[in-house]
Amino acid sequence: DTGIRSMTLARLLKSWAPLLEDPGNPGLMAEARAALGDRVLVLDEASMVSNSDKERLVTLANLVGVRRLVLVGDARQLGAVDAGKPFDLVQKAGIARAEMTINLRGRDPQLRLAQAAAQTGDVETALGHLKSSTIETSGDSALTAAEQWLQLAPLERERTAIYASGRALRTAVNEAVQRGLKANGELGKTSLDLTVLSRVNATREELRYVSAYRPGMVLDVRSPDKHQRLPRGEYKVDRIDETTREVFLVDGKGKARTLQPSRIRPGAKDDRLALFEEKRLSIHAGDRIRWTENDHRRGLFNADQAKIEAVEGARVTVVTSTGLRHELERSDPMLRRLDLAYALNAHMAQGLTSDRGIAVMDSRERNLANQQTFLVTVTRLRDHLTLVVDSTDKLGRAVSQNTGEKTSALEVTERLREAAAKGQAAGSPSKEDHSKKPPELVKERTKPFEIGI
Repeated sequence: DTGIRSMTLARLLKSWAPLLEDPGNPGLMAEARAALGDRVLVLDEASMVSNSDKERLVTLANLVGVRRLVLVGDARQLGAVDAGKPFDLVQKAGIARAEMTINLRGRDPQLRLAQAAAQTGDVETALGHLKSSTIETSGDSALTAAEQWLQLAPLERERTAIYASGRALRTAVNEAVQRGLKANGELGKTSLDLTVLSRVNATREELRYVSAYRPGMVLDVRSPDKHQRLPRGEYKVDRIDETTREVFLVDGKGKARTLQPSRIRPGAKDDRLALFEEKRLSIHAGDRIRWTENDHRRGLFNADQAKIEAVEGARVTVVTSTGLRHELERSDPMLRRLDLAYALNAHMAQGLTSDRGIAVMDSRERNLANQQTFLVTVTRLRDHLTLVVDSTDKLGRAVSQNTGEKTSALEVTERLREAAAKGQAAGSPSKEDHSKKPPELVKERTKPFEIGI
């Protein structure tokens, strides 16, 4: 909207990965300084960026001599999937900061009051302001949310987003909306049945353990792994051997391969490996979809939405949000990397804005019913929010008791240091009983995260 050139952080870091790996290369340095030097880099939704990516961004900014690096975000909103919460920590460390305290998004007075209460963590008050637009349902909350959206006029549907607190609810809402549209004749009669990939929320560190893998999952190796002898491609997880800590894979040609998760490099600075689950999905002409992978060459971007214009046999015609039209054959890899987009979960919604919204939350989703998810959900809207819940009281208690914040390695280290300091101050007994002395613990080293421009 502003005309300012923008891209995802992942794409920026990938573009300049050769320089980050070889900072002494004069040709790469000259090119990077011409493109980025003496400019202001603005990182939006900075709370969602991990230690590794933030470190690489700051390294790049220092290398090329940017005029300023500006981090924009809210530490009280959702954080990174991977390790770390550097946006919060750099603020605690005293980085220069400017606070934006005026809500320019909300236009409805009652909604603004709810958003302000949610911003301070006062969940009960926020829910009180939303009472007149809250629907309690003892049955299928996803079905209720779908009904609320489907009964809107077509133009109102375009202005109204559906937000779900997690993957399971999002999938249920998407399926219910699609079923309703199809039953009403608003979708094409011809369908194309696909097997799509849904990414497993696993950090780089979690991928180093066999417990992250299950038979039937798909491992995507995005660049050759010489240490594991895995060429680039997709591999189906066949079985797991808990004794040898090995994952047995099968490639697209039926050839057996072996993965040793413990040999995955800890703290790797790339996304060479990604783990997915397969799921069945039928699409029709008229369906709203979103991409779950990038194809920059064709202008198809991760999280961007598109509409299915036609389904003819094994061929699909899609129109992107920018008006690009593509005909995709069934074998096209991007038909493995899409999902329905009638509903979005909180991680997808952060950074988006819509005039009206329907949010569905369930107090029984203990990990997802938290203050961060609630804050993101409530603050996406300008004019109106319909909240669909199983119980307002139960949801209020669940969200109030769960901040959703994760603890960083630096914070854990500080807590342990304080505990050790207290023990040291308390003194030690005069006579040491060696017979009851606990075994010596394995020594570990923690590398702190440091940035600076």
